Amino acid sequence: MKTENHDHLRQELRLAQLEIKVLRDQLLKSTQETLQTHATSESPDTSTPAAKSGIIPMQPHLSVPAPRENNPQRVLYIEDSEPNFRLVECILEDRPGTELAWAATGRQGLDMARANPPQLVLLDLDLPDLHGSKVLEELQAQPATAEIPVIVISADATPSQIERMLTAGARNYLTKPFEIRRLLCMFDEVFLPA
Repeated sequence: MKTENHDHLRQELRLAQLEIKVLRDQLLKSTQETLQTHATSESPDTSTPAAKSGIIPMQPHLSVPAPRENNPQRVLYIEDSEPNFRLVECILEDRPGTELAWAATGRQGLDMARANPPQLVLLDLDLPDLHGSKVLEELQAQPATAEIPVIVISADATPSQIERMLTAGARNYLTKPFEIRRLLCMFDEVFLPA
C-alpha cells in the first residue's frame, strides 16, 4: 500500500514537471515569435552573426525582473501535500531569488510565519490540524503577520468559500488544479514594483 502511494506521488510529480516543461516551451516559442515579428517589422541589422543565424536576442523588457539583491522574496507555503508543494517549488524556479519554505500543518505554518515573517503566504484550506480559514484568522490577528498577503490555493471551488476567504482578508484565491500563469501573475503582483 505504501509503495503504491509513493509510486502514485512520483507519477503525479513527473506529470506536473512535464506540464511545467511544456508551458515553458510554449512561452519561449511565443516570446521568440513575438520578437521575430518585432525584428522583421523594424528592419533588423542583418550584419550581426545572430541576425544571420536567425537567433533572436532576448529583449530586456520581456524577461523576468532580477530579484532585489540581499532581499530575497520569502514565500511560505502551508500545504499538507508534498506533491503540491513540489509543484509550486518547480513553478517558482521561474522567479529567481525566491526562497520557498514549506509547512505541512497550520500550526507549523503559524510558528514559521511568526519566527521569520515571509513576504507572501500560499495557503491550503484542508490542513490536518487547523482549517486554513483559522490559519488566516490567526495570521491577521498578529501584528507581525497581519500585513502579509495570503493567496489561498484550494480544491474547494464553491463561490461561498471563495467569497468567505476573500472577505476574511485573503488577497487572492486559486482553485486546484490551478493555471500556472495565474499563480505567477498573482506572485508578480506582490513582488514586482508598481
